[in-house]
Amino acid sequence: SEEHLSCVLYSIQSLMGVTGGGSWTVGSSTNLAETSASIQPERNNTVSLDEVKKELQLAYQIDNNTFDRLVNEANSRPTPEVHLHLYVKEAKDLRPKTVKGKTNAYATVVIPSSGDTHRTRIQKETLDPIWNQEFTLRVNNLQKDVMKLEVWHEHNTVGVQQLTAVRDIKSFGRLVKGTTEQAKHQGAHLLGKVVVHVKNLSEGGADGWYPLEKDGELAKDRGTIRLEGKVISSAQLGQADRRSYDALLTRLVHHQLTTKTTDSQEWSPPWSGRLSLAATATLAQHAIMLGLTDAQMQLSWWLVSCRLTNINAAWILSLLHKVQAALAIDLYQEEELSELRSSLSYFVRAHTECLRDLHVNFPSTSGVLAQNQFTYTLKSLHCLQTHTSSRELLDQEGISNIHELVTSCFNAHSKNWWTLLVEEQLRGVKTADEQITRVIKIVDEANAFLSQATSFYNPAFMKEMNIPYMQITYLMISKKINPCVRPLLMNIYNRMPLLHHQEDTVDSNVQYALEVGTSLWQLYINLGRLHMFSEYLPTDARTESGVREYHRWFSKGVMRWLELAVFRAKDMVRKAVELDNFEPVDVFCDFSSSATDTTGIFHDVKIWWLKLSWPDPEHSAVLLAKILEDVCSCGTNYCDLLREKVDTMFHRQTNTSRVYITQQICIGLNNIERIRRELTGLPGHFGFDTTLEKIRRSGSPDAASQLEATVERLIMSATENMETKVNEFIETVIHKMKPSLERALNDACEAQSEVALLDQELDPAIQLLHNHLHTLNFQRFLWNLWEVLLVLFDDNVSRNAERRKASYFGGVYDILEATLKFFSPDEGIGLDREEARTKEYIGLLELLDSLRMSTESLIAKYYQERHEEESEASIPSKGQLVVKVLFTRLGKLIVEVIMARDMVTDGDTSSISSKSGGLHPQFHSQPVDSYVKVQLVPQEWFPSATFRKTRTQRRADPAVYEETFEYDLTKSDDGVQAGLLLFTLKDYNLGRSNTFIGEAAVPLVNLPVVDSSLVHTVPNTYLKMTTPGLDIGYKSLRALHLRTGDKVACSFLKKVSKRLLVQRDDDKTRPKSPNLMDRLRFS
Repeated sequence: SEEHLSCVLYSIQSLMGVTGGGSWTVGSSTNLAETSASIQPERNNTVSLDEVKKELQLAYQIDNNTFDRLVNEANSRPTPEVHLHLYVKEAKDLRPKTVKGKTNAYATVVIPSSGDTHRTRIQKETLDPIWNQEFTLRVNNLQKDVMKLEVWHEHNTVGVQQLTAVRDIKSFGRLVKGTTEQAKHQGAHLLGKVVVHVKNLSEGGADGWYPLEKDGELAKDRGTIRLEGKVISSAQLGQADRRSYDALLTRLVHHQLTTKTTDSQEWSPPWSGRLSLAATATLAQHAIMLGLTDAQMQLSWWLVSCRLTNINAAWILSLLHKVQAALAIDLYQEEELSELRSSLSYFVRAHTECLRDLHVNFPSTSGVLAQNQFTYTLKSLHCLQTHTSSRELLDQEGISNIHELVTSCFNAHSKNWWTLLVEEQLRGVKTADEQITRVIKIVDEANAFLSQATSFYNPAFMKEMNIPYMQITYLMISKKINPCVRPLLMNIYNRMPLLHHQEDTVDSNVQYALEVGTSLWQLYINLGRLHMFSEYLPTDARTESGVREYHRWFSKGVMRWLELAVFRAKDMVRKAVELDNFEPVDVFCDFSSSATDTTGIFHDVKIWWLKLSWPDPEHSAVLLAKILEDVCSCGTNYCDLLREKVDTMFHRQTNTSRVYITQQICIGLNNIERIRRELTGLPGHFGFDTTLEKIRRSGSPDAASQLEATVERLIMSATENMETKVNEFIETVIHKMKPSLERALNDACEAQSEVALLDQELDPAIQLLHNHLHTLNFQRFLWNLWEVLLVLFDDNVSRNAERRKASYFGGVYDILEATLKFFSPDEGIGLDREEARTKEYIGLLELLDSLRMSTESLIAKYYQERHEEESEASIPSKGQLVVKVLFTRLGKLIVEVIMARDMVTDGDTSSISSKSGGLHPQFHSQPVDSYVKVQLVPQEWFPSATFRKTRTQRRADPAVYEETFEYDLTKSDDGVQAGLLLFTLKDYNLGRSNTFIGEAAVPLVNLPVVDSSLVHTVPNTYLKMTTPGLDIGYKSLRALHLRTGDKVACSFLKKVSKRLLVQRDDDKTRPKSPNLMDRLRFS
């Protein structure tokens, strides 16, 4: 050690004490380490000889006496010679000086203090001369000496060749200038120079291009020159080889690291190759004295640094790159290769062993620093594997594939971690509950382990070495967890008792149900998080996961939870309805607390389902359909309970003679509507559409469509059921109101005013409904109430039709119309008026319209209806009658019966003509004994007008009558506007009643009025003779039928019935067809 220190002291004493002036300036290239690590030291830092000595004494830990003795010994040794070995290679882009635009260039090199000048040969006619000449120059003062290199141009002798080479004004100018300089005896022209401090070359050497400069002309571009040089020494050291440099470097690095650790109170980053200024100066001078090459110094740095522990991985990688570069061009001797091979083997083994304790050596908690260290360590290992020369050295050392070594090491790390975790958690476990708790911790630790693997380690493994660290680790852990968890769950659920066997159903089964907050729930969630890591794996690798079907282990727990949820939900709904006082939750809501509680139950189930996040889409949809079915069942149960409570509310009313609509009834209806709307949106709230989309993407579109249809049917059935419940609720309320409504309606009809019904009974109720009911329920209630009122109106009409006068029904008619306007006001808050005009309303209105008419008006209406049906093509014709009918201006009604033809009589006396079919009559077309009867109807309106008839035409068809009848009647007389002229065609029978063939009615109001002289100009009228049919529905006959106490009505009905019932003598033994009265009752 003393001998080595003596050599080092001799080196620094020689270069700093004798020739260096007692100091050393550390330049831009302090050492190879700093350049490669991209850490630039402070520039132009000078260190004294005393500081260097002090650094060495501390590094070698030598006492003062011994150190002084070694210094004296170094001073007594002869001063070494220092030389600069310079290699002048080439120059380029020199300035042209000859006539041809070239130069005759040569270079001179000198160190002024030594006085020796060296010159290269001349390279003629070129701007890019190549010399490749070596020179050795003596250095007297390493700190102060400079190397001065000048590039000159040698002039050519003026001759004929130069004259003929002149081509332009520039070449002529060069010829003149050269000739002038020769005449002044100037032998050469300076092109440029380079001045370099020898001290700078002593540390980093000169190997590169230097710009040529000239005093006073710095701005001009004079070209560049390429130099390579190095300071060498001829000193005779006792240990004159690279190992001496290795030993010095080891001492200084050890001193640097120990001093850094001692002085720093806080944690310090890994060492990146930076030494103190004194240590850097010492290494530089000792390398000069030893004559080491750059490759040798790089190797020394590698051999020393690769065995250090807390070292910057990025810097060591850069050092490795330089060593590999030197190795690739065979710059190392056999002995050096042996040392390098051994160091590479050590480096690989040491750093792969670090991966066996990955989390300790590269903790994720250290953040970017640990990540950089880890990344560059993998880069270094990968670099050793892929570099050909270093891979050959490792093969010689028996180092297998580094990627396989890395994989083996982190596999060992994962297995050791798992073994320690399981031993720690499962030691001393006895009960199943305790085992579940410990397994939860194991899975939780596994999630944390894989989380670090995914975010921190796997990216570097994949990027730097293409090793799927996450995949390998995940598959190993998942396969270890499967036998640790699955048998435990199977054992628990196989011993789970049936739900109905438990006395306390809820409390004793929670431990088996997969409920939020339980230990089984936490285990399920932890396994789900573990399973989610498989999303980072390739598709084929996911099938190897040990927990890919973890959710199926909990299927029985899910079903138990659903059973308990239904039980709990129904119990909570029952209690909510019992406690509900049907008051709004707040001023902004139109529903009460039970509806809020019920929707809260649905929300709790939804939260549980979303948290469950069942991973199998197809099975998830099946489970969701079951959940939706149970929720719909709870909604239906709620409606039933609500309706029962409303029924009890009616019974509790003090005034039992009248039933009033209350705010509580409105809130009850709104509650049902609230639940119905909630059920409608259930699939969306539970994410059913998302589940279906996942099923389709998984390749099962048919299954998705089937499940979608099932849920649609389920929700549709539930909502329809709820609507039915709403309607039943409304019907229940209205049924309770019906007696009050009926009394109010009767009072209104008796008073012939709508006040009792609308103002006193309906208006308060409707106002309350409008203020408190939901809009949709308000519309439903109005519709149901409107339909009930129509039934009550119809019942009232039926009861009073036979004993009330027409004026009574006129009042009912007005009340009915007022009620319609009440239910469909112009403001648009009630029913749509057109939709409210149902067929029941229209039929009732038409009946009332008939009932409010007089008997004579009804008879006129009957004949008007008969006249209107004659034009219908479906009514069979019984013959055609040709007449001429008109009014004269002199006040005469002239009726001319001209002829009848195509007369047909029914063969079956029980046959009844019908426009829509029925019995097909047997027609007889043989000639009949016909005559025509003419009369004005109703007869009560024309008391002075007797009926007329034509002569009988025997067996004639056509039968020609040509008879004219006159009546004293003008078109302005009473009864003409609504009266009609009735033509009756009959078959005369001797000894028995004449046979009715057909009839035709002509409104008097339609007849023309002409002068007596123009009667012949009025065209004939062709009347279609028909018989009345029951199924046509004569509204007038129905009203007349109800007037059993009116003689005129009864007489008219009897007359009409004869025309409907025509019996021949030979058919009298047959059963009679239903009479007119019975048929009207049937209709």
